[in-house]
Amino acid sequence: MSLSDKKVWLNGSDYIELDSVGSTLTSELIVFPTIDSGEAPETASEAEEMLGVHIYDLTDEWWSNLSFVDGCDALEFIELNTHEIIAGPFSVWKEKIFNLIGCVDMLEVI
Repeated sequence: MSLSDKKVWLNGSDYIELDSVGSTLTSELIVFPTIDSGEAPETASEAEEMLGVHIYDLTDEWWSNLSFVDGCDALEFIELNTHEIIAGPFSVWKEKIFNLIGCVDMLEVI
C-alpha cells in the first residue's frame, strides 16, 4: 500500500491540530503550540517555544495529556509523514507512546 492510499483526518494538507494539548503537528514532525499567529513572543522562552519541538523530543507528560483520539490521529499522521521508518526502533517507540496517550482521559473516568 502506498502512502497515497492511506487516509487520516487532517485539518490541513500538511498539519494536524491536536486540541487536547493545544498543539499543531506539522508534516515535518514538528510540534508547535497553537497560538494566535498575530501575537509576537514577549520573552526568549516564548520565542524558543514558537520554533517548535520535534515529535521524538516531546516529554511523556505531553503524550499522557494527549486525548486518546488525538493520540491515535497523531500516530497515524506520524506514520504517513515519516518516510524512513526503521521497523524495530519505531515499533518500540510507538508502543511506549501508545501506552501513554489518553492517560488523562482515563483519570477523569475514575
